[in-house]
Amino acid sequence: MSTREIKKGQLVKSRAGRDKDQVYLIFDWDQEYIYVVDGDIRRIQNPKKKNIRHLWYTDKVADKIRERLESGSKVTNADIREALESLMAGVDME
Repeated sequence: MSTREIKKGQLVKSRAGRDKDQVYLIFDWDQEYIYVVDGDIRRIQNPKKKNIRHLWYTDKVADKIRERLESGSKVTNADIREALESLMAGVDME
């Protein structure tokens, strides 16, 4: 996946590493890495740095989170957890 197709707030699942099968929202990215958060273990203050190839991407995006991140507004860990729960309802992550 090219970085132009990646969106802040997008739902992803880890495909490799100690956190395999964990779901996250994209917080930020650079050329080689995606920074992901789950609002619990990986909080906004300490996002997980993942290799771009080690994530499975969905087409689901937490629009409220994306808008806040892109505008520079405050996003809380509770907001992240709530968005993840909402996006996970009815999503087949297999």
